[in-house]
Amino acid sequence: MKNTVKIIFFILFVSFSQIFAQADFKFEKTEFDFGTVTEKDDTLWVDFKFKNIGSEPLVISEIKTACECTLADWVKKPVMPGKEGIIKAGYKYKGKSGSYNKTLTIMANTLPAVSQLVIKGVILDKK
Repeated sequence: MKNTVKIIFFILFVSFSQIFAQADFKFEKTEFDFGTVTEKDDTLWVDFKFKNIGSEPLVISEIKTACECTLADWVKKPVMPGKEGIIKAGYKYKGKSGSYNKTLTIMANTLPAVSQLVIKGVILDKK
């Protein structure tokens, strides 16, 4: 009977530790304002630095952007616990004017599984 209780306790302990073992983001910032710029034939870029503060390797499976004018580039290898990574966010502002507010949606093995970053600013017509 004592061994059965020990076995059940061990199984529960292992199960709960697996549930709570998780990768997790800690971003330096989750929003960036490019401010006001004059339209050019170029792309604005910003680095969103993060640290994996979880206990498991962090894997970004996909980043969805708001539109074709919004770009994302990220580390494709797992980011180990305690290590840092970068998500590069870009905005193609050629031919655009006015204010913008774009979201990048990150899918990763975190809880919650979806996180968001925001880039925004104002583009002045080059005329």
